[in-house]
Amino acid sequence: MATNASTWFYQEPEHNCYLIEERVNHTFWSNRIAAIHLDCTSAEPPFRMYGEWHTIAIEIEWIPDQYFTLSAKTSDDINRLIIGIKEILGFMPAVSYVDPEARLKVEWHVKNADQRIQEIQGNPNYHDIKRYKK
Repeated sequence: MATNASTWFYQEPEHNCYLIEERVNHTFWSNRIAAIHLDCTSAEPPFRMYGEWHTIAIEIEWIPDQYFTLSAKTSDDINRLIIGIKEILGFMPAVSYVDPEARLKVEWHVKNADQRIQEIQGNPNYHDIKRYKK
C-alpha cells in the first residue's frame, strides 16, 4: 500500500483501526522510518496510536488538518524521529516541551499555533519549552 500523510492527516481516514494502522505505519516505513510499529487505540478524532520506535515507547495523536502530537520519553535519538515526521507532514513542528511525567511532547499545528504556544508557556507544569521557526 503506497500511502502518505494526505490519506490520514490532511483528510480524515476511515474510522477503522486496521486501515489507520496500515496507512500510518506504511507512511512511516516509506519515509525510511523502518523501526516503528504503531497500534491504533482510537479510530475517531482525535485519532491515537501507540507503539515503539527502536526501543522508545511513543504515542501519536492527531485531528486531521488541525494538529499532530508526538509523545515519547526524552532521548538523544528522538530528534531523528521529529525530523522524519516533519518530512512526512511537510512542515516544522510549532513547539516541544516536557510534561510532568517527563515525556517529551512535540506538536505540529496547521492553524492557531501561537495560541497553543501561549497556553504551554503559561503552564508551570511544562518545562524545556522550545519553539520551532518556520
